[in-house]
Amino acid sequence: MTTDDPADRPADRQSGHSAGSATGNGAGLRGASFGARATSFGEVAAAYELGRPTFPVEALTWILGPGRGLQVLDLGAGTGKLAAVAAGLGHHVIAVDPSPEMLDVCRRRPGVDTMVGTAESIPLAHASVDAVIVGQAFHWFDHARALPEIARVLRPNGVLGLLWNNADTVVPWVRRIWQVMQGDAHLGEHRGGSDRFEPLPVLEQSNLFALIETARFRHWHDLDRNGLRQLAQSHSRVAVLKETRRDQVLEQIDLLYEHTARPPEPLRMPYLTDCFRARPSEFANYRRTLDGPVAPHL
Repeated sequence: MTTDDPADRPADRQSGHSAGSATGNGAGLRGASFGARATSFGEVAAAYELGRPTFPVEALTWILGPGRGLQVLDLGAGTGKLAAVAAGLGHHVIAVDPSPEMLDVCRRRPGVDTMVGTAESIPLAHASVDAVIVGQAFHWFDHARALPEIARVLRPNGVLGLLWNNADTVVPWVRRIWQVMQGDAHLGEHRGGSDRFEPLPVLEQSNLFALIETARFRHWHDLDRNGLRQLAQSHSRVAVLKETRRDQVLEQIDLLYEHTARPPEPLRMPYLTDCFRARPSEFANYRRTLDGPVAPHL
């Protein structure tokens, strides 16, 4: 599967698309420009909010189940797009992210509490949440430190859900847009012009999660001219460019919009959302009992 890109995740920013830091596992993602990309998210919070798609309700329902009232942690929450879906489904949501700029946007969403924090040091008690969800951020975490933290805060029967929105670049005009935003070299290997990351080996090797399942959901994101520009600016490979080069990229994005869109109809960007669902293993549950008491349900 592929990630959506650098700016893919909001939390990564401080240290990466997510509540994570830019250090640690994920060697496949750690290039010379990784640090700059990982810290670019706070600077593009507004663009992220305007240009990035939300997540399908069906995807989050598949992860959390059909009920309501769960204590849900959105880790690496960024501007809270995934948190908002969880709150809309009737769950109690706390959004954690290292970027204050991203959380400034997130805290405007109804039904979502926010806390500054990272995946490697989650500011919550042992066994305090029923679910941990991560949208566009897991690939930025230091997995050796983050996975034990996630297992620590999950209740024994809790669930970990990982989601990635990937633009469907099988569609020719979508592929052209991503070639401009991400560069031809990246698109040759990775659909959606993004970094490639496979979460299954990381989860399996940790021994902290079991019953890992996968699913994929299709959805669309409607964009006008400005929305497409904001989408481009929200991606870290664009955000870290020098101003002159970034302006050139945005000019190309404008031209592609003119040649593709049919105003007043929106440009419908197709996405595929790849989802992973896992439960704490027996080892994780045993380890948690040694670390501290289980927090009561609120």
